[in-house]
Amino acid sequence: MPSRQQKFLNLFTRIVQKPALAFVRPVWLSRIVANQSAMFFVKPKGLRTSIITTHSDGTPLLTEIRTDASRATPKGTLLYIHGGGFVIGSLPLYRHLVAAIADAAGLRAMFVDYRLAPEHPAPAALDDVAQAYAHISQMAEGQPIAIAGDSAGGNLALALILRLKSRNAALPYATVCLSPVTDLRGGNPSFTANVKTERLLPPKWALRSGAAYKNGADPTDPELSPILGDFTGAPPTLIHVDTGEILYDDARLMADHLRSQGVDVTYTEESGLLHVWHLNIGRSPEADKSVAQIVDFLCSHAPASDAPRLDSKANSA
Repeated sequence: MPSRQQKFLNLFTRIVQKPALAFVRPVWLSRIVANQSAMFFVKPKGLRTSIITTHSDGTPLLTEIRTDASRATPKGTLLYIHGGGFVIGSLPLYRHLVAAIADAAGLRAMFVDYRLAPEHPAPAALDDVAQAYAHISQMAEGQPIAIAGDSAGGNLALALILRLKSRNAALPYATVCLSPVTDLRGGNPSFTANVKTERLLPPKWALRSGAAYKNGADPTDPELSPILGDFTGAPPTLIHVDTGEILYDDARLMADHLRSQGVDVTYTEESGLLHVWHLNIGRSPEADKSVAQIVDFLCSHAPASDAPRLDSKANSA
């Protein structure tokens, strides 16, 4: 059974956030969510950010997140790719989570602000993520890189692996996907079967958001639906999902697909939690436990200090 804290968060999300997703326009929704994050999420001590590189219009593309707990000399870099149905999402909503994961794993925390649909449909988001990854590779001085993403960001994390493989670029040492979107064709049973148990995502909103991102593109393209891609030789991958989510089958079937291609998969199902419950780290024991699992995964798969380093010149994505 969920903890008392988690039950309150579940109720708040169902009553407040889910209706907002269904009825509020994305431009206003991003502002509302950002303001909520300041009130509800536990901000790490000494949290600060610095822009590393920008889009052509001067808006941030890649931002570093640091706290008082950040290592002066990190062991590598974590690139985090946010969710939000490809149409919303920003740094204020995620900086506390990204910092917590990276600090505990001894990694440098980096956040990518990719362009959002519908103004910027596919492949704009993936192009931005690939640009951010290439930039990190050039500045990381050979240190290992891990990538993580939630929901739509999980889709982009997996799609990035496929793009790097297709260009023979060096891969990250690990991938983390939290309740990922993996199949933009639609039709997975949980998308309709779990409507009543899904606490955050209105199915119609998810369909509209996916359509805005695809913008008429073929959903059988593996860069849109990674579950159709060839992941042979991909790095170890962690996947978290709750059994009550409409994206349950996206995550479950993706884990099966990766395993069938020889990928080392760590797959965990929870029950009675929210979509990307990890955001409530410091507010619920379930989030704390799952974030600790992510940290353990990243640490256990980190290359040994004397292992061959990544060739940054090979990472022009």
